[in-house]
Amino acid sequence: MFGNKKDQKVEKTKSKVETIIGTGTKIEGDIYTKGSLRIEGEIEGHIKAEGDLFIGEGGKVKTEIEAQNIIVAGTASGNITASHKVEILATGKVSGDIKTKTLKIEEGANFDGSSTIIKNKGEGINSLKREANKAKKEAAATNQ
Repeated sequence: MFGNKKDQKVEKTKSKVETIIGTGTKIEGDIYTKGSLRIEGEIEGHIKAEGDLFIGEGGKVKTEIEAQNIIVAGTASGNITASHKVEILATGKVSGDIKTKTLKIEEGANFDGSSTIIKNKGEGINSLKREANKAKKEAAATNQ
């Protein structure tokens, strides 16, 4: 209730986390989890989480990352893909490209890369249908 928004975000993420890579832990290799993951140590390798991913202030990641929501308070080097949201907190540093529906970068954060906003699946399908119908109409008009 009292405190800043950053502390509330960290607490929210802590309550959902099934796996924690602690401070002083270094992993070289791929990680896959069906749940959420919090990283306070170092990881080199591909990370895929079906849940959320939180990189703590002491966390250092050199990898490709895929998750639903990704919050970066530490350092991430590599491309990031989030099905919902990527948030880079004021202490966060990201070097790599980001693909997500929503991107939030706090003042003071560092981001070196490009970002691509992913549209909702339904929007993509509807636009393809519209383009196909337009092409059919143009073909029909040409044949007359």
